[in-house]
Amino acid sequence: MTPHRAAPTGGWTALRGLTAGDAAAGTAATDLISILDTVEVPIVVLRRDSVVHCFNKAAADVLGLVPSDIGRASRDSLVLAGLPGLDERCAQVIASGVDSRADYRNGDKWFVVRISPYANGARQVAGTVLTFTNVTVFRAGIDQAIYERECTKAIVNTVADPLAVLSADQRIQSGNRAFYTMFGVSRDETQGLPLHELGNGAFELAPLRTQLAEVLAGSHAFQPVEVDHVFTGTGRRTLILNAHPLLFPGHAERRVLVTFQDITARKQAEAAKDLRSEEELRRSEAFLAEAQRLSLTGSFSWWMGTDVITWSDQVYRIFDLDPAVPVTFERIEARIHPDDLALFRDVALRARREGSGFEFEHRLLMPDRSVRYLHVVAHAARDRDGDLEYIGAVQDVTERRRSEEALDRARSDLTRVARVTSLGVLAASIAHEVNQPLSGIVTNASTCLRMLAAEPPNLDGARETLQRTIRDGHRASQVVTRLRGLFARKETVWGPVDLNEATREVIALTMEALRRSRVAMREELADDLPRVYGDRVQLQQVILNLLLNAVDAMSAIDDRPKLVVIGTAREADGQVCLVVSDTGMGFDPQAADRLFEAFYTTKSSGMGIGLSVSRSIIERHGGRIRATPNAGPGATFAFSVPCAPTQEEGGAPR
Repeated sequence: MTPHRAAPTGGWTALRGLTAGDAAAGTAATDLISILDTVEVPIVVLRRDSVVHCFNKAAADVLGLVPSDIGRASRDSLVLAGLPGLDERCAQVIASGVDSRADYRNGDKWFVVRISPYANGARQVAGTVLTFTNVTVFRAGIDQAIYERECTKAIVNTVADPLAVLSADQRIQSGNRAFYTMFGVSRDETQGLPLHELGNGAFELAPLRTQLAEVLAGSHAFQPVEVDHVFTGTGRRTLILNAHPLLFPGHAERRVLVTFQDITARKQAEAAKDLRSEEELRRSEAFLAEAQRLSLTGSFSWWMGTDVITWSDQVYRIFDLDPAVPVTFERIEARIHPDDLALFRDVALRARREGSGFEFEHRLLMPDRSVRYLHVVAHAARDRDGDLEYIGAVQDVTERRRSEEALDRARSDLTRVARVTSLGVLAASIAHEVNQPLSGIVTNASTCLRMLAAEPPNLDGARETLQRTIRDGHRASQVVTRLRGLFARKETVWGPVDLNEATREVIALTMEALRRSRVAMREELADDLPRVYGDRVQLQQVILNLLLNAVDAMSAIDDRPKLVVIGTAREADGQVCLVVSDTGMGFDPQAADRLFEAFYTTKSSGMGIGLSVSRSIIERHGGRIRATPNAGPGATFAFSVPCAPTQEEGGAPR
């Protein structure tokens, strides 16, 4: 029994008709049809008269042929009519018996059509067989390659620097537009031209040829070569040549890409910049020298390993030494003030030992016996070998020191003026303090005379009376001593001060002024108060200023008690505080910052220097002074100064 076979799906109607009466032939035809329908390449058979005879399934699926195309002339088929000159090509193949090829596009697909003759049983050419090979992907690849090549050419031609490709024998193969433009040549003129013959032999350089050979051999990286070349119209130009090997997969031949960079403008700019830099350097050196001269500041360097010292001109001027003679420590020490020589040597020794920066002041004793004050500062640096060098500056601060001394004298005079100004306010208190012991002396002396004139003389009574006279004399002497210390011109004496004791002495001087002004005094002096470090007289002047200001602030008060509270306390930060509070007129809180300015006063008869001097004194003692309005009437003034250091802490904080 003949097995069941699937019906053909291609255009094989004519072929089946030819074998309809022959079972064996029909079976063979069916098998052939099945085989041809499995072929993915479209196949179309045309008779000698170019009529469609049959086609396989791929022709129907890919090309879109339909059974109605069978028996129709190829030019009448919508699919085959798009293949130009098909009838003529088929006639040539039938006549010559030689295959022919043609390109065919069907929509977005490309085919290569092979037209082959086929013979019948009598070996006569009965028609042609068309096979359609789909080359769409291949054709797209070719188109993409062409597109990318054109893009590459366009990109390369936009590069401003000239580019050239050399073959393995260093001959020019191609170049970009900039290359042909720069050298004024065409592609044909340079094709195959050795590079060393380009530009009238400007590139005939042995190092260049050697390096190109090494790059082509893959044995050495190219080092840029600088070439000078004279171009027609533009003159001498300076070019930098660089080279990069080009490797192409599947090709053994090496090529090299050479770039030509025109650096003429850069070279000219660098030359001009060098000239400007030299000029600017000279100007900078001149400016620096002038700045050092005007600021009285010089610079120096000191190499520790060799003791080589270099000075700027200004340092030579400061030391009044000849710049032609090398600087040595002996020459420097010859100018150091004898009293500062030990300090100078100690700083130099520590600099050698510690290798860190230093800063100090010392004096010079000049040949004319004048004294100069110098401020020296330096920092340390090390070179690559680890050698230590000091770079520093020397400034002549003589005028500044003299100005500071003059300022100190002026400040001292102003302080004394403020004390003397207070003397007028205290006149009544001082008279009362002195008159009391003087009256006692006179009374005791009269009593003593009467006792000695009695019969018999009262010697015991006279002796006791004389002792009271001596006591009153000491009282008067102490008052005068306190006044002299408070108001006389004397140098500042720093040391531990009992602030409570100093306060009581000031209160004693002001008691009469308080009594006359009907002002009550309340003392709130803390027990076990540590001593502070400072000048006793100056601190007493501040206390006196604050007390007298408090009395003045209550001079116009008549509707409430006039009270001054003075107290001391120890603060948590290691300072001692003194507070003076009154019930007077107070002050505007917005004016708090101005109260301590020189010559600022709210009193019609005031000078405005008392609080300014007080602030100056307290700040020199390392403290602070402040004023705050009271919650009720009046104001509070207070100052804080550091405690005196203990023996374990080691001396005074100055």
